[in-house]
Amino acid sequence: MKIKVSKNLIELSNVFNENGHPLYIVGGYVRNAILGFCETDIDLCGTATPAEVLEFVPKNLYNIEIVNKKLGTMHFHSKHNDEVYEYTTFRAENYLPGGKHSPNKVEFVRDITQDARRRDFTANAIYYDIKSESIIDFYNGVKDTRQKTLRTVETPEFVFASDGLRMLRLVRIACELNFKINKQSFDMAKSMIDNLKDISKERFSKEITSILFADYKYASVGAVDAHIKGVKYLTSLGAWKYVFNDLFKQYNITNPKLVGNWFEMLQQSTAGYRICAFCIDFLRAVGIKIESKSIALLLGASGLSFNKKDVLKYTRIILGFLDVVGGFASTDQKRMFIQKNIDIIDDIIGLTNITSNAQDLKVLKNLMIVSNVPLKIGDLAINGNDLISVFPKLPKNQFSQILEHLLNICCIAPELNQRATLLDIVSKYINK
Repeated sequence: MKIKVSKNLIELSNVFNENGHPLYIVGGYVRNAILGFCETDIDLCGTATPAEVLEFVPKNLYNIEIVNKKLGTMHFHSKHNDEVYEYTTFRAENYLPGGKHSPNKVEFVRDITQDARRRDFTANAIYYDIKSESIIDFYNGVKDTRQKTLRTVETPEFVFASDGLRMLRLVRIACELNFKINKQSFDMAKSMIDNLKDISKERFSKEITSILFADYKYASVGAVDAHIKGVKYLTSLGAWKYVFNDLFKQYNITNPKLVGNWFEMLQQSTAGYRICAFCIDFLRAVGIKIESKSIALLLGASGLSFNKKDVLKYTRIILGFLDVVGGFASTDQKRMFIQKNIDIIDDIIGLTNITSNAQDLKVLKNLMIVSNVPLKIGDLAINGNDLISVFPKLPKNQFSQILEHLLNICCIAPELNQRATLLDIVSKYINK
């Protein structure tokens, strides 16, 4: 089988072979080529060590960056175009008990079968010799790929004992490619799920987030509802108590149970609202109150590791959604809500529309805009300079409070947003 390879990569392969080192493509690119598409980065491997590579690869062809000297991982940046390859020296690995992701001992080897043995799944352990244009397959990976089955290269016990993160990769890759998971591999992952306890939050975040967006990974695969398949797999494996360990500790939940179709909002959400929908579904399912604290534990540093800015934004959207669903006592209250959340109001409306109809909120927002209702302090007819000029004795630390007060008044009565009128209101406010 011949796989599409760029001229640059053929040239690099020739350099390797001229120096006594065959060059192989391995992993996702080969697997996807067998499936009929090449939507992934190219991973290379071979017998040459980083020191040897630096000696014989011409510097006029590539900028070479050593990513991890211990693992023999390097990046090749082509000087002719934007092509980037990751290269790794053949290696054998040894892991300590417990499933920790990183090997404690690495040995560079010349034998390709030893390199294949350290890999995770048969579909990812297919090699392509660039020079001879031939497939090298030790574990029937081509057959499994064509049958759309994900199976461990060695026994599942051996593979998952080496690296607990592979249990999450099992789910992610199967969902992204619309593969079925070999029963023996899945059952062993379930029995060894405790090996997730040593995995870092950053690793969890990358895998879980990718699973939540698995249906968007490969357009040609057509993995509809792949993200739902993913959360079902993770629930069946019992993975959530490791992913959100700190959350459950804070809320005294020792045995989180998720039963039935607890992912109702997630199932109906598009990409833009998926994180918020998952957060709402999950907290409801495990019986945890949806509040700033629980959202931060689920999405922040001790959960899915989103940055503080994103956590704050998601928190505001989710709490805003709860306000909308809870209803408003009056139209004025609704107007104040829109004004307060004007920067995220479209997100709140979009999230609400998953399960309810927020069309009235959208109509009112548009009406407020065309009616010139001031939606932020900068829209007021006066500013801090006006306050300094007219009320020189007024402490500056009160400016923000006063302008917010004016903004709230004008939200209900936008016709008051005139300089003289607002200054008169400020005068009465101060005297009071």
